[in-house]
Amino acid sequence: MTMMKKIVGFLVLTGIICSISAFDARPGQKPVLRTIIIDPGHGGFDPGTEGLFSKEKNVALAISLKLGKAIEEEFPNIKIVYTRTTDIMPGNMPTKNQGLHYRAELANKSKGDLFICVHANNDGHTPGTYAVRDVIGHKMVGKGKRKRRVPIYRTRYVKNTRVGTGTYIWKADRNVFKGEAINQREGGDVEAGMGDSTEAAFDMNTPEARIRAQLYEKKYFANSALFATLVEEEFVKAGRHSDGVLQRDEGIQVLQATGMPSVLIETGFLSNKEEEIYLNSEEGQDEIVRNIIQALKRYKDTLEGHTSSGAPSGARTIQARTAAIAAELRKKPLNTPRSVR
Repeated sequence: MTMMKKIVGFLVLTGIICSISAFDARPGQKPVLRTIIIDPGHGGFDPGTEGLFSKEKNVALAISLKLGKAIEEEFPNIKIVYTRTTDIMPGNMPTKNQGLHYRAELANKSKGDLFICVHANNDGHTPGTYAVRDVIGHKMVGKGKRKRRVPIYRTRYVKNTRVGTGTYIWKADRNVFKGEAINQREGGDVEAGMGDSTEAAFDMNTPEARIRAQLYEKKYFANSALFATLVEEEFVKAGRHSDGVLQRDEGIQVLQATGMPSVLIETGFLSNKEEEIYLNSEEGQDEIVRNIIQALKRYKDTLEGHTSSGAPSGARTIQARTAAIAAELRKKPLNTPRSVR
């Protein structure tokens, strides 16, 4: 019986490896984007960062609702699941940590194919302008043995000029969190085109299950990197400054705990007066949504094996694109977000 289990496990694992490697380029395959999770950052008692006149939770919600509506119009066959649609902590949870767990749990239970978290940023200083103390000299204070030299300061105020976007993804190959989320995802249908019969053969505590999770973690890293790169490319086309694709292996729970490709988009800096106005304006929000929609079109076309013109593209071209992006990101150091998510 033990030998039979090993043989079955080996055959199942072989099938999964083949499914993963062939996934990107099967002509006539099922849609790879069936459900998208949209997660407006913060909410309720958790305002996020604050600008001169606005709060991150409200900006994130406004952009997210517009994004969901635009996706429904552009891709009517894609299901949209929001983690919140009003000013509440998702799930009406009493703590921020419980709210983060709820977001990830909802995404996994909904069998999301892509997780998009929307945020706004700050640069660690007060919004608008901030005080800077410069040393302009020294003076002696005290008497006798207690006499000492101390600096003389002058305070000046600096305009907060930090602008730009950045998209975070979960760093592959760093720890087991993402793999655990993939294995714990309910229903087992972690990739379009994979049948339930394959999942039914798995004991989730077996070595096969752990290998399976590692394979999908690498796959999801590549797809997350691809979508994040396309999002930032579209922002740059619109004239925005981009900090590029940023990676974390801790501190952003909604990325580590979601068993699917996932990104956290920093749409701009509320600490900058001009960018805060942009992020709160109809024109600015609409442009951000258009940029993400265009990136989503390109992402969907790439995964489904089409070029921008709609013509089929080869599997090698698709795999080369995602592999090149993923390989380049693996060489880069990790980045520190402004706050734990």
